[in-house]
Amino acid sequence: MDSKQKIQDAANAIISFSDPCTYNKERKQIEQSESESAHYITEVSSSLQTLGVQIQMNESCNSVTQIPKLLRSLITLSLYKIRIHFNKEVDQLMLTLRGRSRECLCWIQYYSDAQVQSELVKVGYGRVIFLSLSTAGGIGEEHDKEICNGLSFISWFLRALHEGRNKDYQPSFQPLPLLARRSEEQLEEEGANEEVEAQMINKREGYYDIKYWANCTKAEILNHFIHSN
Repeated sequence: MDSKQKIQDAANAIISFSDPCTYNKERKQIEQSESESAHYITEVSSSLQTLGVQIQMNESCNSVTQIPKLLRSLITLSLYKIRIHFNKEVDQLMLTLRGRSRECLCWIQYYSDAQVQSELVKVGYGRVIFLSLSTAGGIGEEHDKEICNGLSFISWFLRALHEGRNKDYQPSFQPLPLLARRSEEQLEEEGANEEVEAQMINKREGYYDIKYWANCTKAEILNHFIHSN
């Protein structure tokens, strides 16, 4: 199976699962039993992993971003939760599903041009990534990883919008100040400044350097004032 077909098949599964017409129906089915919940979540999570791998292998997201509804589906799954708590296994599967959704969005942002950056702002990419870190699940290193990923994703996103990009391995574009401002407004609406400042004094030690990425994110938020003057 070629890369384009793998991407399309993965996208179909992701979109189908998150589509409003089937979302509530499948969510009810998922909540009926542990076995069904694990089955559905594992299938979609596998599709998300395939999509992320294909984006990285091709170092391009042109074919991905041209698929209708995919960005919004990834946004939906980035915050997906079920209302019933089954066990730690299902909780872990949910954590993985949300994490892979955000990673797909991150890779799309990383390998996309100015047009796709605009689409990401429209669907609230910055807001969703912030919400993912402010409601991080897991414990110990898993919890730290979610927070660290969220902060780094926001930092990279804002930096690209503020400064533009001019690298051989990424699509180039000029600074996008209007998109940067809109993203910062979305973050401010969710209370990002307070959350980031709280993480700047995070004293947890380990593999994931939360304090470092909190400082990077704060610097990019402050860059709004530098680039607007």
